[in-house]
Formats: sequence, structure tokens, C-alpha cells
Amino acid sequence: MEKYYVEVKAYPTIGILLLGGVSDNVKRIPRHTTAGIAYTGLDDEIYVKTDLYLSNTKSGVINGKEISPDSPRSPFVVIDKYKHDILMRHPEYSEISFISENKNIISGSSDAGAAAIGECIESIFEYNINIFNFENDLQKISESAGRSLFGGFTINHANGKESLTDEILGPDEFQDFVIVGCKFSEQRKPSDIIHQNIINHDKYADRVKNSELRSKELEKMAATGDIKGIFETGEKDTSEYHTMLREVGVNIITDEMQRFIEKIDELKKSFWNAYIVTGGTNVFVAVKKEDKEKVKNAAMEFKCEPVYLKVAGKPDVISKNF
Repeated sequence: MEKYYVEVKAYPTIGILLLGGVSDNVKRIPRHTTAGIAYTGLDDEIYVKTDLYLSNTKSGVINGKEISPDSPRSPFVVIDKYKHDILMRHPEYSEISFISENKNIISGSSDAGAAAIGECIESIFEYNINIFNFENDLQKISESAGRSLFGGFTINHANGKESLTDEILGPDEFQDFVIVGCKFSEQRKPSDIIHQNIINHDKYADRVKNSELRSKELEKMAATGDIKGIFETGEKDTSEYHTMLREVGVNIITDEMQRFIEKIDELKKSFWNAYIVTGGTNVFVAVKKEDKEKVKNAAMEFKCEPVYLKVAGKPDVISKNF
């Protein structure tokens, strides 16, 4: 039988307004508005590659490891919803399977994985897909999937019941900037630990309210091309977010990361920079392109691996036979 498949590349993400709290463990709709960017390496060498194909035996493989169709946040949650309509054209097949692989990703791989599955389905689906419902489906795989699905700089307006991502700026608007991703060796805490604990903070309701206000400020910055302001807002949000997490017993920023952050703060006297720490053990430092080596050299003094990053676009269909 002829092989029917689609192969997609999608790009991982970094938060600008960081997410803490999802509606439940199945729908995973964010409880508040967030913002973020998709990223890749300077040579586009950081991505998730996913191959979706028709088969007669159901199989899902992520980074070489077979996953159960019943496992939480399984891509089959979304694939199975659209399976019937896709297979109608090819009755000789009974299943849709996939193989997905991360390439050089520092953080945000689940967003890229969800978006890659989404782009695979959308590119072969014969009918119009309601993007609002589709994004909410993909959030069952990863709560910030919209960042990768749309690429560039995005804002996700959410309230725990519904959620919709707006495309704000494309990657070209960030071409004068580089993000130095500094990966520390400690293992990251599962995102669910963050989501379950931060909602217990006595100022969580204020964070929910303020996130919507900050998103409006970010929209104004984007409209005037204030890229520095966008990253500076991310740094302020990082500070608030991690203070709240520490106060509910979740400490992401290690001593070594903190020392590096203090060094970055000190370097602000010499050149502009802004840092973001999401839910993992990475410090992302945004700088003007000409200053990237200064951050890399500073990072080399610490136990981390610096990598140059740029803002990425939407997922790409690499090849297809349908």
C-alpha cells in the first residue's frame, strides 16, 4: 500500500508573561492571560520534527520511546478526534500514528510537539477547522501550544474556561536581537508542580488580574516596535513569578542561576539586556545582536551551556503525501 504521511517542523517556546495555573489536568486551559515567543537557533537547528502517517497498527513514538495512547497529555487525544474524517478518504487504513523527535531543544518542547501535531492535522484535513476549538484541543497536550502554533510573539487571552491566542509580531520584528539561552545542569521540576502550587498564593488573584493589564501594555509596545520593552516586561514578570513560587515552596532558581542573574544585572551598566527564567533551569538573556558574545563570555564563568537563539515563525510542512 502507498504510504500517506505529512512531516512537520515546529519550534519551541519561551514565556514572556509566565503561566502558573491551569483549569484541570485534562483540558489544561490557562487560568490567566500569558504571552510568549517561539524560538530556534540562529541556523534554525532547534525544533521538533513530527511525522504523522496512516497505519493499521496504532503507534506513537516520542524521542525514540513508545507512548501509550492512554497516557496523560497523549497526542492521540487530538489525533483521535480528527481520525474518522481523515481516514474516510483512505479506508484501507484504520489508524493514524506518529513519530516525533526533539532536536537540540532547551525548553518548551511540549508546545512545539503539540503545534507540530496540530499543523500535521490541519495540513491534511479537508474541512475548515475552527481555530478556537482546535487550539483548545491542542492545549490538552500542552497548555501553551498556541505560542508555537502561531510563532513569533503571541498573547494568549485566557480565564480557565476558554482561551485564544493572538498573533502580535512576526519573527522579523526581532531580527536585531539575540536571546542567549543559558542551560544549567539541574533537572527541571514538572510544570504541574508549578500549576498546583502557585494558585495557593494569597496574591494569585492579583496576578490573574494584572496579567490582563500587562498584556495590554505589551500590545502597545508591539504596536510602537518597543522590543526592549517587551523583554523588560518579561524580566519584571520573571521576578514576580519566581518570588511567588518560592513563597509557596517551589524553588526553580538555583544558587548558581542566581549568581549568574546577579552578574547579568551588573552587566546592565555596560549594555542593555533583559533576562527571563521560565519553569526550567534555564536563564534566557535577550540582548542586541552585537552584544551576544558579552553574555556568552559571562555565562562561561558559570556551570551552564550558552546557546544563541532567535525568534522563530510558525510550523513548516517539510514533506507530504496525501
